[in-house]
Amino acid sequence: MNIGIVGAGQAACTLIAELVRGQFAGKILVFNGESHRPYQRPPLSKTWLHNPTDTESIRLLPEPIETHASIEWIHDEVVSIEPDQGVITTNNDRRTVDHIVLATGTRAKTLAIDGLPADQVHVIRTLSDAIHLHEALDAAHNIVIIGAGFLAFELASSLDHPERTIRVLAKGVRALPQISVKAADRLLEETPASIRVGVTIERYDQDGASLITNHGPVPADLVIVAIGARPNTELASACGLGTSEGIPTDALMQTTHPRVSAIGEVSLHTQPHLNKVMRIESISEANDSASTLAKRLLGAPEPFKATPWFWSDQGQLKLQIAGLAARNDDETCLIDTQTERVVIRHNGDHVTAIEAVNAAKEFMAARRLFEQGPISRQALLQAGSVFSLLQSSRS
Repeated sequence: MNIGIVGAGQAACTLIAELVRGQFAGKILVFNGESHRPYQRPPLSKTWLHNPTDTESIRLLPEPIETHASIEWIHDEVVSIEPDQGVITTNNDRRTVDHIVLATGTRAKTLAIDGLPADQVHVIRTLSDAIHLHEALDAAHNIVIIGAGFLAFELASSLDHPERTIRVLAKGVRALPQISVKAADRLLEETPASIRVGVTIERYDQDGASLITNHGPVPADLVIVAIGARPNTELASACGLGTSEGIPTDALMQTTHPRVSAIGEVSLHTQPHLNKVMRIESISEANDSASTLAKRLLGAPEPFKATPWFWSDQGQLKLQIAGLAARNDDETCLIDTQTERVVIRHNGDHVTAIEAVNAAKEFMAARRLFEQGPISRQALLQAGSVFSLLQSSRS
């Protein structure tokens, strides 16, 4: 069997590595629409911004796998797929494979701002985006980041400099709404950015170099938009396999067409942890969905059963989350010291997520507990820590 992988991000490269290590017998065609070799995206919003020539440190695949004889790298943009025939058409060629894997990922949402040319509105999603942003930093003294999620505050920490003022503008009522108030408060204590919430952008004033908002003008000689991402589903949608929300798959990453699979941030499937069909943007989702597909292609299928996990580095603080909470889930602080904070997210007694700030031991224990089954909030409170509950569950 020969397969064609459309995309070269985390999910695609995890699949490639596992197929090579599993001695996959066929040819692997990888369609990478970027000119760069595969790279890790998370560092782009962190300290890597200070040295964007260091591409080796963000390399995704080790040399022996990237150059393996079974792999053919095709640096062309894929313009269409024909599932029935197994045809992948690029802007330069047509290739035929036995199976198509869509690992097309997501792209940054943009924001049109009246008075500000589109090329002056920065996003951070690709290596080219990061290089473009770095080139604009020398002349920047008033940086405005539009958005209130992890990316906004990772950028704020990375771009902190004595000669810069950084402001984060949030449309909603609070910053970091995807996590508990208690965990968010701990992170925001250390942010170098000033924060405004309930902000609506009206236009950009070129003469005053400022964003005009419902709260008045905000000085801005560099504007970064960090308002989320949307899935790249166009190839799948064109042949009836995708929607604007993602590409539906089963627990083995199979789409509704037998010759097409989808993995990573674009895959829309049941998350066993929540028993809910949804699309998740995370490294864990990329790795776990790719591993699920690799096992199937290698002849040892196992349904997707992973619990999601996430992390965010913001200055000296590391947030790690095991599980996935709804925004209206309750929160209870389990540990709160000068160095650590651990918050339980729960629906009644049922724990949906555990958020750990500078508490890696608690985070790792949480992942292990979720693998064992449901977690009780009351049991956690009685144990006093996630690690203690894990230890008692093994005795």
